[in-house]
Amino acid sequence: MTTNNQNTAEFVTVPALAKQLGVKYHALLRAVNAGLVPSYKPFGDRRLVKPAEVIAFIERSRIGGAK
Repeated sequence: MTTNNQNTAEFVTVPALAKQLGVKYHALLRAVNAGLVPSYKPFGDRRLVKPAEVIAFIERSRIGGAK
């Protein structure tokens, strides 16, 4: 879901983003359920996440290597 308005962000479902990023769906869902990754439920039970927030979480989890 994208719009031309700069104040809105892109939201995607947890399964769609897991597939896009190449991570296991259940691993991402556990992070969402634990509150480690923000999620949004604007229309019932479907959880939406912002790709940028998930990527930021993954980057904060970095171990080793030069920055």
